[in-house]
Amino acid sequence: MSFKRIVSILVVVGYALTCAGCGGAARKDELVMWLVSSEAQARTIMELSGEFTEKTGKKVLCQAISWNNAHSKYLTSIAGGVTPDIGTMGLTWGIEFGELGAMVDLNAAFPEDISELSKKNFPGIVESTKVGNKVYGVPLDMSEHIMFYRTDIIPTPPADWDELMTLLKKLRREGRGMILDWGSLQWIKFAPFLWQAGGDFFNSDYTSVTIDKPAAVTALTYFGQLYANGVSRTTVPLEQGMRTGDYPLAISGNWKIISLMLGAPEIKGKWAIAMLPRGLSGKRTAFIGGRVMGVFSASTMKNEAWEFIKFLSRPDIQTKLYEASLETEDSYLPPNMDTWRTLPMDEKFKKILENQAKDAKGPPPVLGWDSVTRFVNHAIQMVVFKRADPAVELKKAASEIRIELSKKRR
Repeated sequence: MSFKRIVSILVVVGYALTCAGCGGAARKDELVMWLVSSEAQARTIMELSGEFTEKTGKKVLCQAISWNNAHSKYLTSIAGGVTPDIGTMGLTWGIEFGELGAMVDLNAAFPEDISELSKKNFPGIVESTKVGNKVYGVPLDMSEHIMFYRTDIIPTPPADWDELMTLLKKLRREGRGMILDWGSLQWIKFAPFLWQAGGDFFNSDYTSVTIDKPAAVTALTYFGQLYANGVSRTTVPLEQGMRTGDYPLAISGNWKIISLMLGAPEIKGKWAIAMLPRGLSGKRTAFIGGRVMGVFSASTMKNEAWEFIKFLSRPDIQTKLYEASLETEDSYLPPNMDTWRTLPMDEKFKKILENQAKDAKGPPPVLGWDSVTRFVNHAIQMVVFKRADPAVELKKAASEIRIELSKKRR
């Protein structure tokens, strides 16, 4: 037996072992969908798929896989040629898998549908799903940065960078501080400030690195000053910081709305949310994340898989997914703007979340982005912890990113 044949067998065996806990085997007339989420949300999709099955005759098997090993599981299934029909994944994964030839270019296969969906979804998240004219995934849901504040301590949230810095210094004198949440001290935290300053990681067509431009230097300088004036450098749970009042101001993900309601009921009525402060560009741009769903090239039911993706994109179905997520604390938001007209959400939250989603951006749709974020992270951490020169650190980061990405293009 050839070495290549042995490797192929081992890959398939490895795939079978890693997927042993993903659910039962699919039948030939059954669409298989992998959902990077909880078992509860997978059950919700299975329940909702009943309507789809009645109309099409195609059953759906939705299998939950964990974020921890989802990426490697997808790569293993691609190598073994045993992918599901539909995959949900992080925003940048669709680009990675698509460039490997493993995902259907939905814009080439279903151009009219993609055009229509692109108009209905929030622009910021749509931008992160396109590589030129290629689209390997469409949004299933989204999450966004938002500001939280204790109304009994901070009656009016800061409207711009100057007000934010002034408030932060006042809180510091009172022995209080601010939390910048959503991950470690990395690029996602910094991205809103970069965009609010008028900068970006790349130029408009993603062909040139711009993280070392003056706007980026201004953004990182300001970002470092925030930490020097009272932003917590350690991980403090937002619920705890808001409850005690030690950290009455925070920027975090929208899911913390549910967490605060459940985790800090004693401050009910004493906190609110707001859009992020306006930067030098006049924008309040926030980071927007989420999951995309796409069709694998190896699927024998590509048209049916796409029809199910369109089914999940319907406003009424997205509303049901949102309602179910509140019970399981998944707390994702619908990306379809039409859904927000009738979304069953407290109006004081809905208006702010919707407006923030209209001024939000996702990760750059650049092949290899995930592998070069470490250079941006290093620059950020050098400025925050070592008080290094932002211009010098960003110049180094830009150079390393250019070198790394040029290798991937060869």
